[in-house]
Amino acid sequence: MTTTLSGLGGVVLAGPFGTLVQMENPLGKSGKNSSKKLFATTDIFDNILINHRGSRYGKPVERTAEYYENNRCFMDRKQLDELHRFLASLGVTRHQWIVDTIWSIYDSYPHGFDLLEEAAISAHKFGIEFYAEIKPFEGGAFGVLLPSTMPCPTGTGAYRDLRGIFPNMRRFEAQNPTLCLERKPGTFECSETVSTIRLIKLDDRPTRVKAEHLSIYSSATNNHFEPYHGPVVFRETVEKRFRFPYWKRCRVLHFENLKFPQGHKYFLVKCSLTDGNGDFSNEKGNIIELAGMDGNQLPHTLSTGPVSFENHEGFYTSKINGVIIPYFQLPEVKAEIDDRGKIEEHYRDYYAFGDYTTKEIVTLDEVGYVAAACGKPKYLAGQLHPVYPEVRQYWLELIQYCLDRGVDGINIRTANHTQSPEPWDYGYNEPVMTEAQGKMDFVTISRINGNYYTRFLQEAHQLVKRHGKSLTIHLETELIIPDDRGKVSSLPWNFEWQWPVWVNEIADELEIRGSYGFRPWNFSRAIDIYGTAANAAGKPIVLQGDFHGMSFDGPFDSVEEELKVVNSSSFLDGYVFYETANITRVNDEGELEGSPEAAGLLKQYSSGKK
Repeated sequence: MTTTLSGLGGVVLAGPFGTLVQMENPLGKSGKNSSKKLFATTDIFDNILINHRGSRYGKPVERTAEYYENNRCFMDRKQLDELHRFLASLGVTRHQWIVDTIWSIYDSYPHGFDLLEEAAISAHKFGIEFYAEIKPFEGGAFGVLLPSTMPCPTGTGAYRDLRGIFPNMRRFEAQNPTLCLERKPGTFECSETVSTIRLIKLDDRPTRVKAEHLSIYSSATNNHFEPYHGPVVFRETVEKRFRFPYWKRCRVLHFENLKFPQGHKYFLVKCSLTDGNGDFSNEKGNIIELAGMDGNQLPHTLSTGPVSFENHEGFYTSKINGVIIPYFQLPEVKAEIDDRGKIEEHYRDYYAFGDYTTKEIVTLDEVGYVAAACGKPKYLAGQLHPVYPEVRQYWLELIQYCLDRGVDGINIRTANHTQSPEPWDYGYNEPVMTEAQGKMDFVTISRINGNYYTRFLQEAHQLVKRHGKSLTIHLETELIIPDDRGKVSSLPWNFEWQWPVWVNEIADELEIRGSYGFRPWNFSRAIDIYGTAANAAGKPIVLQGDFHGMSFDGPFDSVEEELKVVNSSSFLDGYVFYETANITRVNDEGELEGSPEAAGLLKQYSSGKK
């Protein structure tokens, strides 16, 4: 047999984690390998994707009509059994299954059975515990963003805001945007007409970019931009702007006295200079300003750039997406996709508003454009706020759904993929503001928000215990140490993460996640902090592995190093292989096989051999 595990992309750990400097273990654990557990996690979407592609990386395998007619990238009962037989052969004693209802496979699985229930039954056949892993904040507003003129029917998983259309969200989140994290008052409203556009350089040095190199366009949507032919006053100044870490003198190009058509709130400035000699650079969060008649700056959202239909064509034509994404099953959507002229019209001059990092440097006279929408999203789509009882109830119903299908426990993961370039201004929902009694400071708001998330975990604990099951809670390394890569946090901002309460009063077991985001010394510190707390509370704690850069044939350097960390640690009780899609695959004969190399490493670990 063979195997494959998958996840969401990144960097392979190049070497050892370094020596762990550990405090004395209050429980006196021996730390010997014989006491260490081996778990594995599956994100079924990745298994489907990799089975279909043939591998996580490289050129996808061409599939026949028969392949799709028989839904061969979706595991059937036999293949679920083969997966669990393989995991059992490695010494895996618990299988954790990520339940993500963004996809339609939990409503209608192509093979005609209840996927989660059958997966639990299959695991139990081979003596493996089966846990459901849920991500409360994972609402689905990430990935491909569509032109705002595309259909967006209500009652589906599609959601539209000023950035465009998110075609694949959980239905509850898409239908209840006002229950998501709300932006701080006064930071998102575009309260007046835009009459000035300013382009800001990061320093005061002269630029080769002149008025004759620039042209302005506008639109009422994020596509179909029209050339601006109205009045304009152009001037160039040097002004002070705050540019981290201090105030600087910056060169500013002003377009003033603009009179755009009514309803136009999307603006595009094109530059005819696009060679490799650009000099007009700044951070993405600072390169453009929009202002009203009085000159005051207005909130804006930066575009991530032009997208053609050819860029998205594979998303629409994918036979897998047609099965698992409800949006593609709607008649009004199919009518647009099936008409080449219609779909290409949606993509005429389409500028996307996806994820980006505000501190990333962009050069105007290299990329040739800068575009922005006036205003910012009022709600952080996909990230519900636990201050609302109906949100906590919705999350509990997801847990109940899993419990009803025979799982042995629930694992709750706070980290998610639903992000914003400016997450620091979200979490100021009306009930929170009322409870804060006029205070807007970080400590007050984050404590209130954190209290309500902890309340949800307490309610989840009570529900799980009524069923006689066990509750595991993820301890994300970012709860205590910022990501060394400088990336935007995968956790909602403005929350006091009360993890000591989770450890001492709520969780039965803990799982550390986030090795890929840290230098060795910081990762060791996170293990020591969490391990000390878990051991003092008498709670088992395991380390989740890193999948980045790994495929069926390796490399498995990170796995090897992580197993050394677990074996040498007196704090850690086991290792979680993340995730099974990276080391398993369904071959052309319809049999699930596992990676021999990965199997060798994991068997050696589970057997206690050095």
